[in-house]
Amino acid sequence: MTRSPADPTDAVNPAERPAGRRERQRQRLRTAILDAALELFTEQGYAATTIDQIAERADLARRTVFNHFPRKRDMLDVWAAERRELVTARLAQASAQRAPARRQLELQMDALAEANEQDPRMARVISSGWLSELGTFDSPFPVFESIRDSVRFGQEGGDFRSTVPPETVAEALSACYTDTLQRWLQSRQHDDKPFALAPALRAKLSLILDGLTTPQG
Repeated sequence: MTRSPADPTDAVNPAERPAGRRERQRQRLRTAILDAALELFTEQGYAATTIDQIAERADLARRTVFNHFPRKRDMLDVWAAERRELVTARLAQASAQRAPARRQLELQMDALAEANEQDPRMARVISSGWLSELGTFDSPFPVFESIRDSVRFGQEGGDFRSTVPPETVAEALSACYTDTLQRWLQSRQHDDKPFALAPALRAKLSLILDGLTTPQG
């Protein structure tokens, strides 16, 4: 039996339709801009790419690109946020909030390694962008806050020494991550058998955490 056109279950608030279309259009534009930017950053490098070139590649007006991304680094922020979401999802899947602090940190490093290994092109773009924008980011480490919080959790639970500020530990891990990622990207480009990223990050993490668990004497 067919429904009457006046069936109330078919009713849609007309005011919602334009808003929904506008949001879909906004997302389409953002995706087009990000795709164009990623192509250009890959082809010619982050520093050499201009907003004008991104607009031309996306077939959009320069103003449209600026409306969505006033600076190139705003695009890096989007990709870094996607990395954070991947890590957050991994932690949630593993119920890591209830896991020991060391396990939380291992899972976060593993998730970052997996994200980079699955999309090395994106990893290279983000890495080169961070280096070009050095000094304008609070931290180039996409999970700085969650790493810091896990360290603080470990200190509060007595797993780690509390004599080192958790921010300092997060900064050390950030430096280790950035350096290891750079060497991994170079290894992929120049070596016949590039080293595996996840074990390398685990080794650096273990070295730092072993220092945190060594009693002061």
